[in-house]
Amino acid sequence: MEKESEKSGTKRRYSRISSIIWAMKRLWKLDRSFVFFIFASVPTAVVLPLVTAYFPRVLLDHLGAGKTFSELAIISVGFLSAIGLLSLLKDFIESRCQARRYYPTAVYQSEMDAFENYRTDFENTEKQEFRKSSGYAQQDACTGNCAMEFVWGDLSQVLIHLFGIVTYASLLLTLNPVIFAVVTAVSAASYFLTRWQPKYYDKHKSNWEKEIRKRDYLQGLSDDFPSAKDIKLYGLSGWLEKMMRDYQNYILRWNKRCSLRGVLASVIAALLAVLQNGTAYLVLIAALLEGGLTVGEFVFYFSLVGEIARFLQGIIGDIAGLNTRADKIAYYRVFFDYPNRFNHGPGCALPAAPVAVEFRDVWYRYDGAKEDTLKGLSLTIREGEKLALVGMNGAGKTTLVKLLCGLYAPQRGEILVGGRRLEEYNIEEYYSLLSVVFQEIRTLAFTVFEFVASADLSRPAAREDAVLAMRKADIYEKVMSLPNGMDTHLMKGIYDDGVDFSGGELQKLVLARAIYKDGSLLILDEPTAALDPIAENNLYMKYQELTEGKTSVYISHRFASTRFCDRIVLLEDGVILESGSHDELMRQGGRYAQMFEVQSKYYRNEAVEKGGNL
Repeated sequence: MEKESEKSGTKRRYSRISSIIWAMKRLWKLDRSFVFFIFASVPTAVVLPLVTAYFPRVLLDHLGAGKTFSELAIISVGFLSAIGLLSLLKDFIESRCQARRYYPTAVYQSEMDAFENYRTDFENTEKQEFRKSSGYAQQDACTGNCAMEFVWGDLSQVLIHLFGIVTYASLLLTLNPVIFAVVTAVSAASYFLTRWQPKYYDKHKSNWEKEIRKRDYLQGLSDDFPSAKDIKLYGLSGWLEKMMRDYQNYILRWNKRCSLRGVLASVIAALLAVLQNGTAYLVLIAALLEGGLTVGEFVFYFSLVGEIARFLQGIIGDIAGLNTRADKIAYYRVFFDYPNRFNHGPGCALPAAPVAVEFRDVWYRYDGAKEDTLKGLSLTIREGEKLALVGMNGAGKTTLVKLLCGLYAPQRGEILVGGRRLEEYNIEEYYSLLSVVFQEIRTLAFTVFEFVASADLSRPAAREDAVLAMRKADIYEKVMSLPNGMDTHLMKGIYDDGVDFSGGELQKLVLARAIYKDGSLLILDEPTAALDPIAENNLYMKYQELTEGKTSVYISHRFASTRFCDRIVLLEDGVILESGSHDELMRQGGRYAQMFEVQSKYYRNEAVEKGGNL
C-alpha cells in the first residue's frame, strides 16, 4: 500500500505528457545531433520495406506478361540498387544513433551521482523516502532501457509507424476493408497484452525493492576492506552468504512471476497473429481465384498485411511504451526535485572569525524514529569560546554537532551562526567555516598530502601548510618515514605504494586535515578515542594553540579531558542538564560531578593496582 500511494502521488505530481516533454527538452540541450539522426531514420524505415515488397510484385507481373530477360534484368538491377542504397542509408543513420545513444545515459548517471553525493542535503541521503526515490530513478530511469534518451527513439518509432499506417492502409483499403479491420482489432488486443506485464511489475515492485537494497548492501561488503576482518574473525561468511541467497531467491521469485506474464502474453499474441494471417490468406486467395488479383499483387498485398500489422502493433506498443517510459521518467524527476532544507543558491556573506553560535528551541528526530533526539535545546556559544559537550551514549552530542555542521536541519527551532540563520547562508559556502573531526573515519585513496590538503589543494603554500598541520597533529614523523613521504598513497590494494594507518594514526591524520583547513569553527567529536595516553595528553597541551582565534566544540566521554575548555555542557536525553566550568559543576555536586567521580575512581584504582601515584 505504501508503494501504491507513492506511485499515485508521483503520477499526480507529474503527468506523462509533461514528463516526456521534460525529457525531450533535456536531451535536445544535451545532444542535438542525436535528435537529428533519430528523426532522419523515419523516411527510410517506411520506404525501404515498401520498395522491398513492391519489387517481387513487379517482377512476377512482368514474368507473367512474357517480358524478355534483359527487361527483367533492368528491373531487378534498378530495384536492387534502390534497396541497397536505402539499406546503406538506413544503416548509416542507425549507426550514428547507436554511437551517440549511450552518451546521455552516462551524463544522466553522473548527474544523479553528483546530485546525491554533493548537491542534495546530507540529511536526505539518510531518509528512507529519498533512498527509495534514488533506487527507483537509478533502476528505472538510468540503468535499464528506460533512460531518457530512449524517449527520442520511442517518438521516432511513433512517426515511423504513423507514416507507415497511412501509406500502407491507403493501399490495402482499396483491396478489401475486412483485412484492415482484422489487423486493427488484433493490434488493439496487443496493446492490452503489452501493458499487462509492466502494470503487474509496477503494482508489485515494492515487494522486492527493499530486498534489492539489502542485497546490494551485502554485495558492497565484499569490497569493504575494514569489514573483511570482522567477517573472517567472527565467521560471518556463511551467514552473509545465506542472507544473500535468500534475498536473491526472493527477488528471483518475483521476477519469475513477471516473466511468466510476459511469456503468456507472447503466446496469446502468437495465436492472434495466426488469426490475422489466416484471415489475410483466405481473403487474398479468394480474390486470386476469382481473377481479381495477379500473382504479383497477391504477394505484394500479403506483404502489406504483414507490414501494416507491424505498424499498427508498433504504434499501440509505442503508446504503451511511452506511458511506461513517462512513469519511469517521473521517478527521475522526483529524485531531482526532492526538497532541500538548506540553501544551495546565493546566500548572505559569511561571518568573520571567531563566530558565535546560538541554538533556539531546537528539536530533532531521526527519520523513522519514534522519539526526538533533541528536545527543545537552547544553547549559546560565544565568539572564541571553547565549549565541551559531555554525556552518555545517545544523549544527542553528535546530533547537535551535525546540526551545527549543516548536515541536519531541525524540525523545530532555529540555529544562528554569526547572528544569521543557518538557512540564510549558501550551505556549500558555510562548510568552508568548519574544521571537523568526526568519530567515524573514512579514508580516501589519495596521497597523504592530498588527503590533508583536500580542503584547498590550490593554496600557494599548500605543501608547507600541510607539513605544519601534520606537525601540530603529531603525525609528521610517521608520514616522512613512509617510502614516498607525503606523496605515499593511502589504502593498500588500490595503489602499489598504498599504506594503511592504525586507528590512532588515522585520527591524527584527520586532525591534521582539520588544522590545515583552518575553519572558524573547530569541532572535535571524540578526537582522542583511538589515541594512546601520551598522544592524548599532547593534544590536550596543544588545544589552546589549535583553537586560537576560533570557536570550538569538543565532544568526549572522558570527563577529565574537558577541563581545559571554558565551559562544559552536560547533555542527557536530548536536553541540557547542566552547564558551567569544571569547577562550577563539581561544586554543584550534580550529575556531572557524579559521573566525573565514577571515571576518576576508575583511574585511581587503576593507578593503585599499578603501584603509581594519582
